[in-house]
Amino acid sequence: MGARARLETADLNEPLTMVPSASTDVVVASLVLHYLKDWGPLLAELHRCLKPGGALVFSIHHPITGWLRSDRTDYHRVELISENWDWNGKTVTGRMYRRPVSAVFTSLLEAGFAIDAVEEPQPAPGVEDPELDRILRTTPVFLYVRAVR
Repeated sequence: MGARARLETADLNEPLTMVPSASTDVVVASLVLHYLKDWGPLLAELHRCLKPGGALVFSIHHPITGWLRSDRTDYHRVELISENWDWNGKTVTGRMYRRPVSAVFTSLLEAGFAIDAVEEPQPAPGVEDPELDRILRTTPVFLYVRAVR
């Protein structure tokens, strides 16, 4: 008790001017980064904002799953892919950038981060749909990463 968190929202293509250097303990980016083609400027800004020892914790769609949804002509490039989702009976198209595993980690290392943890999560027991449970247990869907300044 007594500790407070400050929550900020920002355009991730712009400098984070509202955040002083070395002032932040943790940045959480859940299913956000894959909407940016070039991670370099944002990761440099996040590194600037984080305190020494501060962490960037993020999740992205797994690079293998993204590649399977692409035209599969070149795994090693960063490319824009599309997915259609059912949103309450309406089809919505999501567009995101898929990148190879090496591009994920090279971008972090080039920004000065150390990789602290990598997870390819599976669901907890109890998924009601057997087919969804099978897919989530046998196909890489998400990649979770913790990187430290």
